[in-house]
Amino acid sequence: MVSNAGVEEEPRRLHPATMLVAIIRGAPSTLLGLPAVLAVTSSMSLMLVLGIAAIAFIGAAALRWIAWRRFTYMLTDDAVVIESGVLGRNRRTIPYERIADAGIEQGLLQRLFGLATLSLETGGSGQDEGKLDSVSVAEAERLRAVLRRQHAAPSGAEASQHQAEHQPEHQPDPKAVPGSAAAVLFAMDSRRVLLWGLFNFSLVWIAVGFGALQFLGPALGFDDETLLRTLAARTGMIASRSNGSVATALASSAALILILGVAAGLIQTMLRDHGFTLSDDGGRLRRVRGLLTRSEAVIALPRIQLAAIDTGPVRRRLGWQQLRGQLLGGEGATGRQDLAPLARPDEVDRLLAALRLSRVDPADMTQVSQRHVWRAVLRNVALPALVIAAAALWKVVALFALPLLLPLLGIALLRRRHHRYALNGDLLQVQRGVVGRTLWVVPMARIQSISLSRGWIQRRLGLASVRIDTAGAGLFDGPDIHDLNARDALALLAELTRRIRRAGLPGAAPLTASPAGSASPRD
Repeated sequence: MVSNAGVEEEPRRLHPATMLVAIIRGAPSTLLGLPAVLAVTSSMSLMLVLGIAAIAFIGAAALRWIAWRRFTYMLTDDAVVIESGVLGRNRRTIPYERIADAGIEQGLLQRLFGLATLSLETGGSGQDEGKLDSVSVAEAERLRAVLRRQHAAPSGAEASQHQAEHQPEHQPDPKAVPGSAAAVLFAMDSRRVLLWGLFNFSLVWIAVGFGALQFLGPALGFDDETLLRTLAARTGMIASRSNGSVATALASSAALILILGVAAGLIQTMLRDHGFTLSDDGGRLRRVRGLLTRSEAVIALPRIQLAAIDTGPVRRRLGWQQLRGQLLGGEGATGRQDLAPLARPDEVDRLLAALRLSRVDPADMTQVSQRHVWRAVLRNVALPALVIAAAALWKVVALFALPLLLPLLGIALLRRRHHRYALNGDLLQVQRGVVGRTLWVVPMARIQSISLSRGWIQRRLGLASVRIDTAGAGLFDGPDIHDLNARDALALLAELTRRIRRAGLPGAAPLTASPAGSASPRD
């Protein structure tokens, strides 16, 4: 039954193939437990084992069916209602106005069965609050369209009047209209994805491989000791104990780790970012990516709190940058999502313009105080030097760690050179970093609070830091401005307060500004 507002009122269930997908997903864990089952049933007769297996299969299938039968979802006039649970019932009601995003994702199994997962994400949480796993692709698209209308459409007579006043005389070709659903803002072909994978050196899969070897090795008659002996024999460490042979073995091991790390990064990046496309979907950004698991995320522009542009030493030299958006209730600990993983500066500028943002040349930005260098040296070099000196009182060999302080000293001396800030109308721009460098572009209207903090070292150097808090930010990674002269920090705090109040949006959270001298746990 459909109401006058076009909202369904009868509960629906997930696609029946959800049960089969769940069984296939659980197959690997079942296989891992098979050796234990065989050990327990080794003394039983074959008929008894088959009978127990049949009862277990029927029981598992019955539980899957009951769970599928008891899971329902329903669209009411003002909310999405999801009910689940076999013994205990759980009823979740998600109002339309709280739904900030409805993403569609297709795993490999789902693509084989023509299914998809619809994830409902609210602006006040960092995780999906409602998930429909799995529905047909057509149903997922239909649900998202209904949720968009219910979230954005005006109510009642106002909606009718708005539609009548803004109804165009003819429907133009979507491909010819910038900002339409067909307007692609950024895309990565296979060559660029492979290049991006080269920058994503990863040892995670190597650790997973050794973990699997540790777990499955005894059952296969092969363990990590056998592997190490094989590698040692291949590299000549057993045949000769000369210094040259050991050096060759170490170099070969380092080369092997490097190759495996690069290969792991390539595979991981290809699986995640294959077919990366970012499109303008009528005031929203639609991001599609993935090889085996095809994910589609729709990001409403009001959810983007700031833009972060990241570069590494190799990428900077080759002219590549990464653009991410920090979201209200986004994914991960820092609430950031990739908008352009590997892009040229002009491509980043075009995307910033689509976000109604812009950036200034770092050469036109203001550097922090020169005493920032002294604080960096005291924190990053002096403290480790004291630790090494204390260790040398116990073991003189600890003094050989002193050369390791040279890179830390170099980074400390270069930190001020790249730590800059600028006020550009209603935008705040902050840059930090030496090896990995980040440039934040923050709209004044998105700043939740600002504070001025002075640590123990800063007070003795006459310095202060201005802390910028935005929704979805991490604890340590944000557009903070460190080590300004105390007087300049006070002046910047007052100017930021004035501009934030001028750019404040109706209904935004009230601005809070902490006075000078307040302590900060991040200092």
